[in-house]
Amino acid sequence: MITTTQSIDTLLKQWQNERLLTSLDRHFALQMAQLHQEKSPLFLLICALLSQNLSSQHSCLPLSQLDFSNPVKEKNSQCQINLSVAALTAELLRFDAVGTTDDDQLKPLILDQGNLYLQRYYHFECEVAEHLIRLAHAPALNGSTDDAQLTHAKSLLESLFPPSEQQYDWQKISTATALTQKLAVITGGPGTGKTTTVTKLLYLLTSQTELTIRLVAPTGKAAARLSESIKASKQRLASELQHLPADDIKRTMGRIPEDAATLHRLLGVIPNSHQFRHHKDNPLRLDLLIIDEASMVDLPMMHKLLTALPAHASIILLGDQDQLASVEAGAVLADICSGLKVSLDNGASGWQMRYSAPQAQRLSQLTGYPLTHLVSDNPQIGDSLCMLMHSHRFQGDAGIGQLASAVNQANLTRIADVWQTGYEELLWIEHTNINNGITNHGLEALLNQSVTQYSAYLSAIGTNGVSAADIIENFNQYRILCAMRAGEYGVDGINQGVTRSLADKDLINPEQEFYAGRPVIIQSNDYNLGLFNGDIGLILPDDMSESKRLMAHFIQADGGLLKVLPARLPSHETCFAMTVHKSQGSEFSHVSLVLPIKPSLAQQQLLSKELVYTAITRAKHHFTCLGSQRVFEQASSRLTQRASGLAQRLWNKVDKLNNEHS
Repeated sequence: MITTTQSIDTLLKQWQNERLLTSLDRHFALQMAQLHQEKSPLFLLICALLSQNLSSQHSCLPLSQLDFSNPVKEKNSQCQINLSVAALTAELLRFDAVGTTDDDQLKPLILDQGNLYLQRYYHFECEVAEHLIRLAHAPALNGSTDDAQLTHAKSLLESLFPPSEQQYDWQKISTATALTQKLAVITGGPGTGKTTTVTKLLYLLTSQTELTIRLVAPTGKAAARLSESIKASKQRLASELQHLPADDIKRTMGRIPEDAATLHRLLGVIPNSHQFRHHKDNPLRLDLLIIDEASMVDLPMMHKLLTALPAHASIILLGDQDQLASVEAGAVLADICSGLKVSLDNGASGWQMRYSAPQAQRLSQLTGYPLTHLVSDNPQIGDSLCMLMHSHRFQGDAGIGQLASAVNQANLTRIADVWQTGYEELLWIEHTNINNGITNHGLEALLNQSVTQYSAYLSAIGTNGVSAADIIENFNQYRILCAMRAGEYGVDGINQGVTRSLADKDLINPEQEFYAGRPVIIQSNDYNLGLFNGDIGLILPDDMSESKRLMAHFIQADGGLLKVLPARLPSHETCFAMTVHKSQGSEFSHVSLVLPIKPSLAQQQLLSKELVYTAITRAKHHFTCLGSQRVFEQASSRLTQRASGLAQRLWNKVDKLNNEHS
């Protein structure tokens, strides 16, 4: 069944030493073989590959995507599978540990639709699909959608969305979608108005009745940004609605929440436990749940959220489907939106809305837009989706928007044109003199830029009248983003380089571990302190202490300031630079992206279109890239694909699932 140059046990150890597999992958395979008294080399290999896929954030192992001639991707293959996909499927089902959906006894590994799952991930995927499908086909939050109610809602929509020059105001259509659906998914790039849309929706809903609404995001900084955005949107909306009675505006605005929490805080963390206080048997107490930065929500967490949602409640997902997927397994938002992807005439991919005829009619009644051309015979959950296409943020900063769009479409010609146009907000720094072993002047230029950018917040430390919150806000104007953690051009190397450069200018004193101005990023959760993986703070003198002792200062989701003794901090590291993954949910006035010179095979897998796009769209006004044209273009051409069966369950099996659970 498989051919190997050495015993499979020896190869597993060798692959681990060569970092083709992790220690976890190898030990998982060995443990599964021991538990099920299975000595088959094929079983050991497949278990190791399944674990490898889970470590790479895939929720399953698609058998059809295996390279049978070199399944572990060695430089020189020492193992091959001598079976067809059909024969491999049949062989796997002979193992005691592998089952199917038809088995009476639940097995630890499940084979379904050509995908091999760990049982719990199969459970997560099926239940998430069922929850989303049920929500998509349930009555909307505001009850019936009879003619009288539609007329009232249309009147409110007209007041919230005055006529515009656009052929279709997709913010208006998104609001109408959320009015008519218990599940609403509003996606779009940065500056397309997701928060503005949801604020207007909340105004419309709360003008009619009081609702218990919760705002959440995956990380503390994303929650803080959501709170800030909602507050700003409410202020703008209040000024736009001055033609309405002032008392009505004040009362309705007061019902719209501003404080956002993290997903963990919403579900209720139990110290020293992986369980949460809220679950199926103790659901959340709310009428409407709004989740921002939904692309960051992994499959297990989405399962926990949907399981804890009360039966009567509605849910709105906000996010950018083109951003990096979650750090953990799954790509839930991308899977939800996958059925709308279409191929464009230029070979790139785009998005096309798909509605059922009844939904298109409802939305047309509410918005006044003719939407019959978007009717599909097979809309599936498309009735719950709406994509915002027009970016307002990059109108004045066209270069960032143009570059983000070109990268998102993987259009290399257009990418080159954008860089060559000479936009003021874009700066390219080339790696130089690498082959001659001379100093990389490109890296020097980046470090000099970092000194200039970071000197502002460092100079403000100890200045009378400048608060810790002001200093943190100043620090957050600039950030260096790296594609990977290790190496000279990863987070570790760049942080060391910036630290040396700032010390050379006497801006910091890194001789002590916790020096004034040191930025720190938390690497593990500490529920007692209220600090979570990805939270960023600054070591600053405590203004409330006579001795001005140094404390770690963090801005919390509600805008408050949390102070922690440095010695009590959980696992952390310096954060002048951070990974692109960790930057999700953040915005900075100026972003610098660092790409490696000659990426290894493993690093090439990290360099993707989604990573570059996410880095670019963290920048509001200026974007710098240190790299080479070849690496930038290769990364922009590489599409990240997560192995998952969720998209298929959502878009191809709706009718079957509905019949099973009706």
